[in-house]
Amino acid sequence: MPRKRKLTRSENMARIRGRDTKPEIKLRKALWAAGFRYRLSYPLPGRPDLVFPKARLAVFVDGCFWHGCPLHYSAPKTRQEFWKNKLRTNVLRDMAVEDELVSLDWKVFRIWEHDLSDTEQAVSEISKFLDNGAAMYNADVSPVMNVAESIAPYGLPHNTTPWWTCHCGSSDIRVLAISGPGSLRPNSQNRPESAELICRKCRKIFHADLTQI
Repeated sequence: MPRKRKLTRSENMARIRGRDTKPEIKLRKALWAAGFRYRLSYPLPGRPDLVFPKARLAVFVDGCFWHGCPLHYSAPKTRQEFWKNKLRTNVLRDMAVEDELVSLDWKVFRIWEHDLSDTEQAVSEISKFLDNGAAMYNADVSPVMNVAESIAPYGLPHNTTPWWTCHCGSSDIRVLAISGPGSLRPNSQNRPESAELICRKCRKIFHADLTQI
């Protein structure tokens, strides 16, 4: 019997579901159990994972690899330029989608897949935003630039300032690129020397020197 060929990184990535992922299903079940009713596959820009039409709230569950998590992003060793461009495209598209939704008078809430280790907290945050959507926006930016703050602080101890915090004070950051293959995971043995980041609040692009962390 012939041995099965080992799949390449690209082939493995291609098999990852774009919808109905385990984190999405976990959040759905928790919200449903808490009495919240939502819509799936609702016709909105960006195809939100969950939609609350009455509250005009769009919820996205972001995977750490595909959406540039500053705590868990890992760059592949192969096809580095391809994955670098893919990440940047994903992150900038996310922001463009948010701008479009906000311009249509929708609220946007994003949560990292790793934050769903505590679904109770996630449900609590979403329920607050359903009750008071204005709390999701920063009043100091123009309406078209308003975006939702994601649940923080990524499992860090309370009152800890993440290394990826922007000069504006926001820690709602996405990774655009890192210096070569490596991982941003804590205690990684293959940590990159630097990272290019973008702030979702003020939209500033900046670099972080990871050798000093």
